[in-house]
Amino acid sequence: MWEARWQHVRLIARDGGGGNAHPVTLSKSDIRNGLAQLRLDNGDGEPVELLTADERVFVAEQLSKALAKAGPDQDVSIATIGMRKTILGLNEPRLTTLRAFMGTDGLNLILGEAQTEPPNDTGTYQKVDPRLVSLVEGRRAAPARGDARWKISSAANSAVALRRSDWAVIPAAAMAVPEPGSEAAQKQAQTQLEEMQRQMQQMQQQMKAAPASTAAPAPASPAPAAPVAVEDRLRTLDQLKAKGLLSPKEYAAKRKQIIDSF
Repeated sequence: MWEARWQHVRLIARDGGGGNAHPVTLSKSDIRNGLAQLRLDNGDGEPVELLTADERVFVAEQLSKALAKAGPDQDVSIATIGMRKTILGLNEPRLTTLRAFMGTDGLNLILGEAQTEPPNDTGTYQKVDPRLVSLVEGRRAAPARGDARWKISSAANSAVALRRSDWAVIPAAAMAVPEPGSEAAQKQAQTQLEEMQRQMQQMQQQMKAAPASTAAPAPASPAPAAPVAVEDRLRTLDQLKAKGLLSPKEYAAKRKQIIDSF
């Protein structure tokens, strides 16, 4: 399907299990949305994105084409390279391989190589013949390697399911969540913020009108519900921050605004 040095997208034989739901049409944006929710975790520090933003663009475009051409007995083999920060803070190429296929439960991805150094004997990639290098591919039939340094995890509040430490399933619900930083995500964040502001204004108006009702010997006013509303707004704000839709400065300003209104 596509190949360039150590990177490729290929149709390969299905390695067990029932037939795949191929061919299938998946949009590039849906695939990017799903990939953006996957993380790699080695248990030492914060999890990192499974694929960089550039890799997600490349993989989504090629995988969308491959799934449309694949048959029920074919999987898609992916090898991609992204620039990652190393211990010294330098950006260096790192290789990731995946086996992808569509099942009744969603888009399945099985991890093979995870952030490994591309084969390189000279520092220039010029003397290693790719045909002589065997990259590890994820497999249904083989259990996750016990010595694997990285394990797949998912972003907070994600609908992604983890079948094994090296196997993730991205259902349609997860693919419907806009990729952080995308235009759709920005629009969604703006809509949520506008709704929060509308509710805050409404709550402020109710609080201003509250003193007039104190003269009447009526039961307590609905003001006690305000803390719950504030908690809901703060929770929504935290979710927007976790998705990367608010900068730290915007988050702090909105949080102060909500608390001040209470």
